[in-house]
Amino acid sequence: MGQSAVQTQDAQPQRPCTLHLVRGGRCKAPQAIAAPPLSTDIISLGIVLAILQIMDGILTGIGMAQYGTSMEGNIALRSLMSAIGYIPALVMVKGACIGLVALLCHQTTKISWLKPALYGVMALYIVGAVVPWTYILVTDLLA
Repeated sequence: MGQSAVQTQDAQPQRPCTLHLVRGGRCKAPQAIAAPPLSTDIISLGIVLAILQIMDGILTGIGMAQYGTSMEGNIALRSLMSAIGYIPALVMVKGACIGLVALLCHQTTKISWLKPALYGVMALYIVGAVVPWTYILVTDLLA
């Protein structure tokens, strides 16, 4: 079982005292405590989720151009579209979502239930956003 110790440095008049966490106690050299690297399946999941966000943004943009903002099911997004326009709203929201996906993928190394939750989000986006917009736009195109 490893030991942990706290190492302090004396404060100099121009610098505040710093505190370092040292693994191994006093006998060993300090070791950095780093998060494990992301696995390739998490990176792939993040890329797929980002692509789904982009696809949803493109399909929603086409739908808004075709039918107007009243077709948007998300009330908050519809209000934002009315306030600043549908293209700026989609770019802003989808950009924030992609950033959130990146953050959540990074957190999967620390939170065990997050990876299955992201798979659930992926399924929800496919079933609740990409497939419905694709169906609406294709059936309108064929009609």
